[in-house]
Amino acid sequence: MPKGPERIFDCFAAAERHDDPDATAASFVDVEEYENGVMYPEFARWADKAGYPEIAELFRKVSLEEGEHATWLRELHDEIGTPPEGEDTTRAKEALREVRSACQNLAGENPRKLVEDALKVAIRVETREYNRIYPAFRDQALEAGRTKAAGVYQRVIDSERQHAKWFGNALRGLRKETA
Repeated sequence: MPKGPERIFDCFAAAERHDDPDATAASFVDVEEYENGVMYPEFARWADKAGYPEIAELFRKVSLEEGEHATWLRELHDEIGTPPEGEDTTRAKEALREVRSACQNLAGENPRKLVEDALKVAIRVETREYNRIYPAFRDQALEAGRTKAAGVYQRVIDSERQHAKWFGNALRGLRKETA
């Protein structure tokens, strides 16, 4: 079983492209809501407990923006409604429960390391989304003639890129603080 950031990273779901653009959109909404309601709030909780309120606030800020991403796409796809929880998200929630107790122990033993790991994971998640996942969604929307949806995906790509930069800056600051 992977340890540290790898295990935490494995706990988080990724949106998936489907042949049907509406199914792709539903996967997108599912994952963005997961990041909004589970992943980043959990990281904020860890940062608060570890004594890093500024980093906790950053996680909360990004969490809210992830919820906005889901709202933007929902506005384009009224028929999506609330998609059923995806298999990856269900798996991610179960895995997070498994690592939560280990993370609680790490928060007590080495809180800076736990926050550093959460930032590393956040950077990887956001980078994966803006580099690989959402450009494919944007391109699929363009191929289907859904230029408005493609524009929303591009806004999300730009936002996810900004999130990765914010998390990178926070990680560099944390490392300088402890150097």
